[in-house]
Amino acid sequence: MPPKSRPSPPPKPKSLSSQPSTSISQTRIPPETGKRGLCWPWDQPGSHFKLFEQYVSMPGKIRWLFNWELWVPDSLQPDMEWIPCVRTAAQAKDIDPFLTDILRTRKASALLGFNEPEIPEQANLNVEAAVALWKDVVLPAKAKFGLRLGSPGMSSDVGRSKPWLTSFLAQLGGNDGIDFLVLHWYGPRFTDMRAFLEDMHQTYRLPVWLNEFACSKMGNGETDVDEVSAFLREALPWLDACPWIERYAYFGHKDVGSWVGRASNFSEPVEGDGTSEARKLTRVAQLYCEY
Repeated sequence: MPPKSRPSPPPKPKSLSSQPSTSISQTRIPPETGKRGLCWPWDQPGSHFKLFEQYVSMPGKIRWLFNWELWVPDSLQPDMEWIPCVRTAAQAKDIDPFLTDILRTRKASALLGFNEPEIPEQANLNVEAAVALWKDVVLPAKAKFGLRLGSPGMSSDVGRSKPWLTSFLAQLGGNDGIDFLVLHWYGPRFTDMRAFLEDMHQTYRLPVWLNEFACSKMGNGETDVDEVSAFLREALPWLDACPWIERYAYFGHKDVGSWVGRASNFSEPVEGDGTSEARKLTRVAQLYCEY
């Protein structure tokens, strides 16, 4: 599967605790606060949050965000929940100092595991290395910060994701601490996405966070706005109603590239503005936020 368009990781935040503390009291935020969220790449300007302000305040609409990172994106609204993610093995050492620093002033309810470790272009982790990091770093962080724990994020390439996750869980021998399954899906048909999610839920018997998904032809041409809109009109009501889907986030941001398909972009320039900075929500983004 070709890699999705995604920027390189940023430098570390300017201010972090130099010494990890021994205990943090963390208030949990229940999943019922809202299912629908945003994928927010690190280089997305903070000014773009203003595009979503009205939907953050609407009950049951945009309630949470993750950025594949262990730090909070600039200008995130205080009433929008940020969910940290330990994206790669290199980030594992940062879990304690980053979260010790950030969670003093900001609440979070969960920690997401490695991002597509079965895919060479993503976290690219063998099972043995992932198990060691999970035991040494991830599980202690879950306990220390009082967070629910998501599995490593698995792709919809089940020929790779299922064997990897099954082996990972087997080697942990029941001591995995996982509270929910993190899944990604890309494809043109909602019926295929639903079948994938139902199969993974039945296989692993865990609630699901679908924290990346998009209506995509995966490089075989691009979906158009009408196709993406029709997909969302099928997907969103089902995701909202399904009792074991806890949260979900569509993969649409500044420019998702040709592999996902630019019809999924959530923002576009304001015509006639005369600057390159002014943006507005696309028709697809408005549908995602309002439907």
